[in-house]
Amino acid sequence: MSEMRVVGVRVELPANQPILLLRETEGERYLPIWIGSVEATAIALEQQGVRPARPLTHDLLKDVIAALGRELEQVRITDLREGTFFAELVFDGDIRVSARPSDSV
Repeated sequence: MSEMRVVGVRVELPANQPILLLRETEGERYLPIWIGSVEATAIALEQQGVRPARPLTHDLLKDVIAALGRELEQVRITDLREGTFFAELVFDGDIRVSARPSDSV
């Protein structure tokens, strides 16, 4: 398993398909994950420090996690099936929740 960091959101041309781009923290490999435009916008806004007037879904999830006194330790990409990535959120106490990578970021 390789630790990765979010590089950002890019757009694949000519299809204008958003891509979440991850990079190994100790390596040169990249992992592109094709995502939806709504998820791409939410990730880009967060990276730019833009705070919308109303919380987005990821803001709600972050607040719920904090209110429950849990800590998100990592997001693991667990599988690739028929071109679709699968992930899980790993919380303290080894609690795991299935999730889409784009929602997890």
